[in-house]
Amino acid sequence: MPLPNRAAPVPANTSFRSIGPGGFVRQSPGEQSAPSTPAPPRRLVPAKPSAEIAGKTSLLDLNDRICKWPLGHPGEPDFHFCGDPVNPGFPYCVAHCGQAFQAQMPRRDRRPPPPMPFGGPRVR
Repeated sequence: MPLPNRAAPVPANTSFRSIGPGGFVRQSPGEQSAPSTPAPPRRLVPAKPSAEIAGKTSLLDLNDRICKWPLGHPGEPDFHFCGDPVNPGFPYCVAHCGQAFQAQMPRRDRRPPPPMPFGGPRVR
């Protein structure tokens, strides 16, 4: 003969907590703890440049008064910028302004476009 299902008696001062999604225990607003105080900000100390780029202008050194002409490839460790004083009103020094801003020849003096292959487009 099977025994009848009897639940164990529950003491009167016991509180039940609901387990939410993910198995977290839900807290009522009165049970929540005060937020912790944030950690003080860390002082960032810049790393010392390697010997091969010491004395060269890096991206962090750029401002409005120095030449921003890139030297080398950005993926290489010795990539840097010119760093000479700028030509007023331009982002580059006088030497690099000559390379960056070249005068264009008048349209009449330019070479005509090369002929199209096989005599050009077909006309009907």
